[in-house]
Amino acid sequence: MQDPIILQQTTKSATVPQGGKLLDRFRLLLIDKGYVPVMVEQHAAWARGYILFHGTRHPQDMGGAEARQYLEHVGESKGAKDREQARAALVMLYQDLLGQELQLPKPKRLLDQVHEVMRVGHYSVRTEECYVHWIKRYIFFHGTRHPAEMGGKEIAEFLTHLAVRQTVSASTQAQALNALVFLYKQVLDIDPGRFDAVRAQRPRRLPVVMSRAEVRAVLAANVPSRICCFATTSDHFFSRSLRITSGQFRSLRVS
Repeated sequence: MQDPIILQQTTKSATVPQGGKLLDRFRLLLIDKGYVPVMVEQHAAWARGYILFHGTRHPQDMGGAEARQYLEHVGESKGAKDREQARAALVMLYQDLLGQELQLPKPKRLLDQVHEVMRVGHYSVRTEECYVHWIKRYIFFHGTRHPAEMGGKEIAEFLTHLAVRQTVSASTQAQALNALVFLYKQVLDIDPGRFDAVRAQRPRRLPVVMSRAEVRAVLAANVPSRICCFATTSDHFFSRSLRITSGQFRSLRVS
C-alpha cells in the first residue's frame, strides 16, 4: 500500500539549530505572509511539537512516515481540528521554509466542515444557509484567504465594510458577526482576538400616529396618499388600505 504522505527530501541531514533558530525563521516567514500573532505562535507550537515528538530530530532528517505518525498522534490525543491545524503548519514548514514538498491527503473543505458542525448541533436549515453565505463573503472579501490565516483585524475590516460601503442594517451586520464567531470558535477552534468594527446604524422608527400639523400638511398638498383605514364591527376588526387624494379624504364620511 502506497504511503499517503510522501516527502521528497533534497537536502542533507542536519541537527536542530541551537537557540531555536529554525522556529524563529518559521515565525518570521509566517509574519511575512501576514499571519496574525495568534496563528504565528500556534504554527510554531505545532512545528516544535513535531520536532520534540521525534526526539528533537531535525525535520530534514524525517519523511512521510514521521509526519504521518505525528498527525495520527495529534488526531488521537487532541481531535480532528487540531490535527488539521498541525497539518497546515507542517506543510508550510516543509514547503515554504525548507523548500521540500510535503504531500498530504487533502483535508475536508472548510464549508463541508461548517455544514457538518451545524448539522451535528441541530441548527436550522435557514441558519445554516445564512452562516455559509456570510462565511463565503468574508473569504472572498479578503481575496480567498483561509480564515485560519486571519483574525480580529480582518473580521473588523469586513464588518466595517458592510456598515460603511454596503450600508447594511444593524441586524444584517449582527448576522454576519454571529456567522464569523461561529466559524472561528465552533469550526476552527481559534480565538480570533479582539476586534472593533464600525457599527451599522439602526433605522429610525417612523411615528405610528401623525400629529395634527402633519395631517394638515398632507391635506394641503392635495397629492395621492395611501391611507390605512380601520373599522370595527361587533365581532370583527379589519383594515383596508386606500389610495385617495386629499380632496377625496375631505369628503369621506365616517358613520
